[in-house]
This record gives sequence, structure tokens and C-alpha cells, in this order.
Amino acid sequence: MNKVFLNIVLVLLVVGLGSAGCSKASIPQKTAKQAVDLSYSEDLSQYNPQVESIEVESNAEEQKIIQNKPLVSRFDISDSLNKLLDSVRVGNDSIRMVSGFTVLVYSGNDQTEAGRVRNRLFDIVPDMDARFSYKLPTYFVKVGQFYQQVEAQTLYRKIRSYYPTASIVPDKFPIEQ
Repeated sequence: MNKVFLNIVLVLLVVGLGSAGCSKASIPQKTAKQAVDLSYSEDLSQYNPQVESIEVESNAEEQKIIQNKPLVSRFDISDSLNKLLDSVRVGNDSIRMVSGFTVLVYSGNDQTEAGRVRNRLFDIVPDMDARFSYKLPTYFVKVGQFYQQVEAQTLYRKIRSYYPTASIVPDKFPIEQ
């Protein structure tokens, strides 16, 4: 009996929820009884700053030129600053390489294939020099010298259509003086 009663309650609940879900949705309406004025105006001239004008006579005879004298300070650091700048300059002169990016087109053990790739790159990108290098036991063919990886993207896309294994790699370049 208890199961029958629970089933009847469940059926009535489902029917009630179904009929409530199918009913027309009501949208609350707000009626305006009077028009609202949204304009705003206020006189703020009392808060404006008052500026007095000063009359300046431009008589050249009365004007005197006063020469400025250099200030003498107890806290003058120009000598130590010049020494520090000189040491930085000497340190920068010792830097001979700069970090950047290049497009690596070929790396492998075959010297003749590396030479073919380098010669073909002269036809693909005639305005750039293809560099051929050998580090035991691998030959490398690289093109371009770029400071940032984004700069190398256009050259990389152009070369990738001919050599799909090409990639952008970090490299160090000599600084030309």
C-alpha cells in the first residue's frame, strides 16, 4: 500500500511539473507614471581659479643679462660616474659576439648534399648569404642573421616550402666594427 501511495504522489508531481512547464511565461511589466528628466546643469563658475594678469614692459634698456654661475656641491659624483662609464665602455668593447637567430636549412653528414643545398639557396634567396660550416661530424647550412625570432619568420616561411625540415635556431654572430 505504501508503494502504491508513493507512485500516485510521484505521478501527480510529474503531471504538475509538466503542466507548470508548459504554461505561458509571464514577463513583469513596469509602467512609468511620469517622465523622468535626466538633464543636468549647474553653474560651477564660482570654483574656477582667479588669475591676475601681470603687465610686463619690454624695454630693452632696462633688462640686464645675468650670467649663471655653476653650482658647487659637496655631493658631486661626476668623477666617479665618469670612471664607471669608462669601465662599462671597456667592458662593451670586449664583447665580440651577439646572440640572435638564424634559419637552419641543412644539417647532416654529407658534404656534397650540404653544398647543393647552399647553392640552391643562392637561387631561392639571392639577397642573403648562405653560410656553410662544419663541426665534426656534421655539416650545417644556415641563412640570415636576426636579433629576434619574429624577424626570421618571413625567411623561414619562404625556405620551408623548398626545405620542410628547415627550422629557426638560436645562434651567435660576430659584431662587425
